[in-house]
Amino acid sequence: MVFTDALKAMAVKELSDKLKSKWVIVITLLFALFTLIIAYFGSVSSGVVSFMNMSATIASLTSLAVYFIPILSLTLGGGIIADERDRQTLDLYLASPISVFEFLAGKFLGLAVSLAIPIVVGFCLPGLMLIFKAGSGALPGFLMFVLNSMFLGIMFLSISFLVSVVIAERSKSIAFTVFLWLLFTILYDLALVGVLIVTKGVLSPKIFSLLLVLNPVDVYRILNFLTIGQYSIILGLASVDLPGFMNRYILWVVNFLWIIIPLWISYFVFKKKYLT
Repeated sequence: MVFTDALKAMAVKELSDKLKSKWVIVITLLFALFTLIIAYFGSVSSGVVSFMNMSATIASLTSLAVYFIPILSLTLGGGIIADERDRQTLDLYLASPISVFEFLAGKFLGLAVSLAIPIVVGFCLPGLMLIFKAGSGALPGFLMFVLNSMFLGIMFLSISFLVSVVIAERSKSIAFTVFLWLLFTILYDLALVGVLIVTKGVLSPKIFSLLLVLNPVDVYRILNFLTIGQYSIILGLASVDLPGFMNRYILWVVNFLWIIIPLWISYFVFKKKYLT
């Protein structure tokens, strides 16, 4: 990727707009608050109120993040093109010397940074307290969880860009992103549980794993499970062992594909829709 001056200017503008709106500060405080609550009160069902061990904390935070981060990302980017149309600034950008790549990449980078800041800061500030209680040995696992969470947000931001380019009207775009959130966080796994029940265990773990990587939420969940040394995933009441090829390297490749492919399609759809 070539970081031209126009691309950097577009990214800085997007980040500056989000910082001015206090969006970043509010989301950072929410992440920090939820992390502290989950880490301290997460074991209340067992009659104990104290900071849990790091593995239990990461597992609990993962359960929160799979719902919270995707909806933030989808709503953040879902109306990005519609907003420019409503402000009547899209035509100005299209008439300026800035290229489509610089326009889309600059906006994406600016929003990705504004999303990464609350995820990293919001998790890491209370995380320092957890690491102080759990010991420095818990640091790599927690940092990996934060990194995975950041990429979960970027994956859904990329998906939201594609929605924003394809659906020009803001209300329809936001409605569709909410549907995607339901699909990826709830409906997809319910469908997989249904497949497991119907096939009565006939479906091989390899095929089931391939179905899992079609959902970025499941990719994120598996990465965090692998981080805490858990090699099976629980869907509904079923526990499914992960095959040996389902390792971090494969899953990181899947992560990047979930980021690159929607952006790549967005680029060509935008050019066809607005420049021809």
